[in-house]
Amino acid sequence: MKEIKGKVKRAVQILWENKYRMTYYMLILCILFGCIHYAESGIWSSANISFNYSEASLGLSPNKTRFNAYEIVSEEVMQRAIEKVGLQGSISASELASHVFITPEGTGHVGGSDDYISTSYNINLNADGLELKNRTTISLLKSICEAYREFFQKNYCDNQDMLKEKLEVTTDCEPYLRLNELELRAECIMQYLNARLSENKSYVDTENPDSSTNNFTTLSKQINNIVDYDIPNVKAYVIEGGIAKDASLLISILEYKNKIDDIAAQKEMAYYDANKNGISVYEKSMTSVVMIPTTDEMEEYYMSRTKTAMDNMARSADSSLQAATDYQSEIVDTSYVVEKMQTVTDDAGRLKEAQDMINKLESGINEISDQLFILDKAYIRYKSQNYVSFTYNNASFTQRINVKKTGMKAAAVLVFMVGLNSLRKVRKNRKGIKKSEKV
Repeated sequence: MKEIKGKVKRAVQILWENKYRMTYYMLILCILFGCIHYAESGIWSSANISFNYSEASLGLSPNKTRFNAYEIVSEEVMQRAIEKVGLQGSISASELASHVFITPEGTGHVGGSDDYISTSYNINLNADGLELKNRTTISLLKSICEAYREFFQKNYCDNQDMLKEKLEVTTDCEPYLRLNELELRAECIMQYLNARLSENKSYVDTENPDSSTNNFTTLSKQINNIVDYDIPNVKAYVIEGGIAKDASLLISILEYKNKIDDIAAQKEMAYYDANKNGISVYEKSMTSVVMIPTTDEMEEYYMSRTKTAMDNMARSADSSLQAATDYQSEIVDTSYVVEKMQTVTDDAGRLKEAQDMINKLESGINEISDQLFILDKAYIRYKSQNYVSFTYNNASFTQRINVKKTGMKAAAVLVFMVGLNSLRKVRKNRKGIKKSEKV
């Protein structure tokens, strides 16, 4: 025991005598390992992505299509991220995708069901082997996240395909038929605008100072003017003037349309008569009101009236009669156009004037469509800005050098060095003793 105490005492004495040297070595080792950890942590960056809309928990996108979080590493997103950070030619989309790792978060939920759908994911980027030039790993990761946000908003928030379509500005058309096409296009835009107004009537694009194009209300008034006034006025000018490029062909088309509409009207009237006859022969005992006991939301009983088959036949009869009436009205209008076109005169000047009016309508509708597309894109960004959110894990300096790990490694190496040095001295002393014994 005394021998052990003596050895410990000598070891402590040696350490105390070399305290400055050991502190110096410890400091050098800490700096060395700190630099290594700092460099290693620089090639890794991570972020958390959260999907904050009600359909996300169902595995769906906002537009009700199937959701796939791993589209983050799709070629389109990767290529856009490379462009945003300015590394074209240095990194390929497939190369970058191989360095991005995505893992779902929250899989350890309380329920433990296999049907659980995560709405949060971790994105990790390992830039080891990537040629970043003077870019940082975190800047590349941020470009990936922003590229995916653009991709998500473009493909899954709302479908703007209808607004991307453009009317061809015609040079030689059949005025009456072209006006029907313009009316259909304008009504589609009007319905789109009405849907947006029902969502958010007060939205204004703050980045656009033009009050005539930065809100849905103003654009709605413009397209309504075209549908309610401009197109009907030009159509009236064409019909009343008997203006046609090829009157005989137009009359043949309209007469054929009337035949189709007449068949449809007769079909609806047949449905109407069948339902009407069915009601008249329905057993009187079955037409009385039938009451059955049921419960309301408060779990209280009350007598509820059931719907009989006669109710369904009555509604079907009303619907068929209305449809037949609409077809008959359309036939009357088309017949009037046919009558006017039969009096057409070869007046190139009036045909040219009608064509100019139509071109003006085409340009006007296209302009509103373009303005609506820009405004709608801004609105989609506005309403979906919180659909996808990112949290970047920016490590501090002390976290990057990993103080605890650095200290432990430095201490371990120092102990090893001290032990090695002590072992060397012991061996040296033993050799000295053997030599003295030989002498």
